[in-house]
Amino acid sequence: MLTENDIIENLTDFLIEKDYKIEQSLTTNQQGIDVIAKNNFETLYIEAKGETSSKPSSNRFGKPFNGNQIKSHISVALLATMKVISNKPSGNLTKVGIALPDTIGQRKIIEEILPALKMLDIRIYWVTTKSVKIE
Repeated sequence: MLTENDIIENLTDFLIEKDYKIEQSLTTNQQGIDVIAKNNFETLYIEAKGETSSKPSSNRFGKPFNGNQIKSHISVALLATMKVISNKPSGNLTKVGIALPDTIGQRKIIEEILPALKMLDIRIYWVTTKSVKIE
Protein backbone atom coordinates (compact mmCIF):
# COMPACT_ATOMS: atom_id res chain seq x y z
CA MET A 1 0.00 0.00 0.00
CA LEU A 2 1.38 3.35 -1.04
CA THR A 3 1.17 6.29 1.32
CA GLU A 4 1.13 9.86 0.04
CA ASN A 5 4.84 10.08 0.89
CA ASP A 6 5.51 6.96 -1.22
CA ILE A 7 3.57 8.48 -4.13
CA ILE A 8 5.62 11.68 -3.89
CA GLU A 9 8.92 9.79 -3.72
CA ASN A 10 8.09 7.57 -6.71
CA LEU A 11 6.81 10.55 -8.69
CA THR A 12 9.89 12.70 -8.02
CA ASP A 13 12.18 9.81 -8.99
CA PHE A 14 10.22 9.47 -12.25
CA LEU A 15 10.40 13.21 -12.96
CA ILE A 16 14.14 13.34 -12.29
CA GLU A 17 14.59 10.51 -14.82
CA LYS A 18 12.65 12.69 -17.30
CA ASP A 19 15.11 15.60 -16.75
CA TYR A 20 12.97 17.67 -14.40
CA LYS A 21 14.54 19.58 -11.55
CA ILE A 22 12.55 19.12 -8.34
CA GLU A 23 11.98 22.54 -6.82
CA GLN A 24 9.62 21.35 -4.08
CA SER A 25 8.80 17.95 -2.63
CA LEU A 26 6.68 18.04 0.52
CA THR A 27 5.75 15.35 3.00
CA THR A 28 2.33 14.86 4.57
CA ASN A 29 3.51 17.00 7.51
CA GLN A 30 4.01 20.05 5.28
CA GLN A 31 1.55 22.48 3.68
CA GLY A 32 1.50 23.44 0.00
CA ILE A 33 1.62 21.86 -3.43
CA ASP A 34 3.29 18.49 -2.97
CA VAL A 35 5.59 18.53 -5.99
CA ILE A 36 6.86 21.41 -8.08
CA ALA A 37 9.17 20.33 -10.89
CA LYS A 38 10.66 22.28 -13.77
CA ASN A 39 12.42 21.62 -17.05
CA ASN A 40 13.31 23.94 -19.94
CA PHE A 41 9.74 23.88 -21.25
CA GLU A 42 7.33 23.74 -18.34
CA THR A 43 6.75 23.91 -14.62
CA LEU A 44 4.64 21.16 -13.06
CA TYR A 45 2.49 21.65 -9.97
CA ILE A 46 1.33 18.26 -8.72
CA GLU A 47 -0.84 17.37 -5.75
CA ALA A 48 -0.45 13.79 -4.49
CA LYS A 49 -2.73 11.43 -2.60
CA GLY A 50 -2.02 7.96 -1.22
CA GLU A 51 -4.08 4.81 -0.83
CA THR A 52 -3.55 4.47 2.93
CA SER A 53 -2.61 6.67 5.86
CA SER A 54 1.03 7.63 6.29
CA LYS A 55 0.64 7.85 10.09
CA PRO A 56 1.29 4.60 12.01
CA SER A 57 -0.98 5.82 14.82
CA SER A 58 -3.95 6.21 12.43
CA ASN A 59 -6.77 3.67 12.30
CA ARG A 60 -6.35 3.65 8.48
CA PHE A 61 -2.62 2.89 8.53
CA GLY A 62 -1.98 -0.12 6.29
CA LYS A 63 -5.64 -0.31 5.27
CA PRO A 64 -7.01 1.02 1.98
CA PHE A 65 -9.12 4.16 2.04
CA ASN A 66 -12.81 3.54 1.39
CA GLY A 67 -14.76 5.07 -1.51
CA ASN A 68 -15.85 8.17 0.41
CA GLN A 69 -12.30 8.82 1.60
CA ILE A 70 -10.98 8.45 -1.95
CA LYS A 71 -13.59 10.94 -3.21
CA SER A 72 -12.65 13.36 -0.45
CA HIS A 73 -8.92 13.07 -1.21
CA ILE A 74 -9.43 13.57 -4.94
CA SER A 75 -11.66 16.58 -4.19
CA VAL A 76 -8.92 18.14 -2.05
CA ALA A 77 -6.35 17.49 -4.79
CA LEU A 78 -8.63 19.09 -7.39
CA LEU A 79 -9.11 22.16 -5.21
CA ALA A 80 -5.32 22.55 -4.96
CA THR A 81 -4.93 22.27 -8.75
CA MET A 82 -7.76 24.75 -9.34
CA LYS A 83 -5.99 27.26 -7.10
CA VAL A 84 -2.83 26.90 -9.20
CA ILE A 85 -4.82 27.28 -12.43
CA SER A 86 -6.53 30.38 -11.02
CA ASN A 87 -3.22 31.98 -10.00
CA LYS A 88 -0.91 30.76 -12.75
CA PRO A 89 2.60 32.07 -12.25
CA SER A 90 3.97 34.01 -15.19
CA GLY A 91 6.86 32.87 -17.33
CA ASN A 92 7.43 29.20 -17.95
CA LEU A 93 4.44 27.18 -19.17
CA THR A 94 2.51 25.98 -16.13
CA LYS A 95 0.97 22.51 -16.00
CA VAL A 96 -1.00 21.00 -13.14
CA GLY A 97 -1.59 17.42 -12.15
CA ILE A 98 -2.70 14.96 -9.55
CA ALA A 99 -0.60 11.94 -8.57
CA LEU A 100 -2.67 8.99 -7.42
CA PRO A 101 -2.10 5.33 -6.64
CA ASP A 102 -3.07 3.19 -9.61
CA THR A 103 -5.97 1.38 -7.94
CA ILE A 104 -9.46 0.40 -9.05
CA GLY A 105 -11.06 2.79 -6.54
CA GLN A 106 -9.03 5.78 -7.70
CA ARG A 107 -9.52 4.98 -11.39
CA LYS A 108 -13.28 4.58 -10.98
CA ILE A 109 -13.66 8.11 -9.63
CA ILE A 110 -11.28 9.68 -12.15
CA GLU A 111 -13.07 7.97 -15.08
CA GLU A 112 -16.28 9.78 -14.06
CA ILE A 113 -14.61 13.19 -14.44
CA LEU A 114 -11.91 12.48 -17.03
CA PRO A 115 -13.52 14.56 -19.82
CA ALA A 116 -13.54 17.62 -17.55
CA LEU A 117 -9.97 16.97 -16.41
CA LYS A 118 -8.86 16.83 -20.04
CA MET A 119 -10.68 20.09 -20.86
CA LEU A 120 -8.88 21.75 -17.97
CA ASP A 121 -5.56 20.13 -18.98
CA ILE A 122 -5.09 18.47 -15.59
CA ARG A 123 -2.71 15.55 -15.87
CA ILE A 124 -3.19 12.38 -13.89
CA TYR A 125 -0.04 10.57 -12.78
CA TRP A 126 -0.88 6.95 -12.00
CA VAL A 127 1.75 5.72 -9.55
CA THR A 128 2.68 2.17 -8.54
CA THR A 129 5.72 0.86 -6.70
CA LYS A 130 7.40 0.27 -10.06
CA SER A 131 6.09 2.84 -12.52
CA VAL A 132 4.38 6.14 -13.25
CA LYS A 133 1.94 6.53 -16.15
CA ILE A 134 0.59 9.87 -17.32
CA GLU A 135 -2.96 10.34 -18.53
